[in-house]
Amino acid sequence: MPTAWSVGVAWAWAGGLPGLAVAFGAAGAAMVAWLFAAGTAVRDAVPACRTAGRRLAWAVAVFLGGGAGVALGYRARLSGDVGLGGDATLFLWCGLPYALVAALFVPGRAARAVGATAVAGSVVLVAWSGHQGDRAKELASLLEDSPLSRKQLLVPEVPDGYTIDAGNGSVSRQGFRLGYRYAGPGTARETLQYEVAPGNASPCADTTLPGPATCTDLDGGFVEATRRLGDGSTSHTLALRREGLTLTVTVSGPADTPALRRMLKKAHPADDDELLRALRFTP
Repeated sequence: MPTAWSVGVAWAWAGGLPGLAVAFGAAGAAMVAWLFAAGTAVRDAVPACRTAGRRLAWAVAVFLGGGAGVALGYRARLSGDVGLGGDATLFLWCGLPYALVAALFVPGRAARAVGATAVAGSVVLVAWSGHQGDRAKELASLLEDSPLSRKQLLVPEVPDGYTIDAGNGSVSRQGFRLGYRYAGPGTARETLQYEVAPGNASPCADTTLPGPATCTDLDGGFVEATRRLGDGSTSHTLALRREGLTLTVTVSGPADTPALRRMLKKAHPADDDELLRALRFTP
């Protein structure tokens, strides 16, 4: 059967869209006919199969419900989160959705409850797996230019009231950048600009920032750079060298150096939600 299935699919694709439509139509008609015959064998036990008309309706319902289950399972398999084995095993798995839908028509509350629970659980699991697969593909696309591994994509422990500035992060050959804006109560505060870069770069040598820098080496691997901007204000950058990376945070105006130190010292690998929120473009 798996070989026949493979040959049929190959033939359908070779015939283009018309061949595919004919193949699906023939397969659907054959499946409904087979279900109709199976319903005949159990017509005395299943009320929905007692007459030819009801039996045909039952066969169509099981075919449509089972087909939807197969489609969801195929989507989950493509995501990579659900392993269904090779072609032979996959062919057997394809029958499971049809069996679960057919179980909904078996008389008896217990049997129907079990069938309904199994159907609902399978739908939720497969839909969740497909969603996770889509997220994984999106994240891989967003991170394709990153010189950093997933473990090196660190995010800091920001002070209370700060949240990721959604959609304004970036990944490039230079590293990973994102901003944190203040959304807490009280007076507005400056945005924090955070960056992880490979190597041991010094914030004093950063030519992308305006103004000359005054640098101070602090204990614990920290370096602080202060710049006087053209409008007379100051910009403070604190950097931490950590395991071949340089973590920096920059704030315009007065800086709470102990808070910035805690931010960088407690940086941890970002989870998928944090990365997607930072990197998704939000116009």
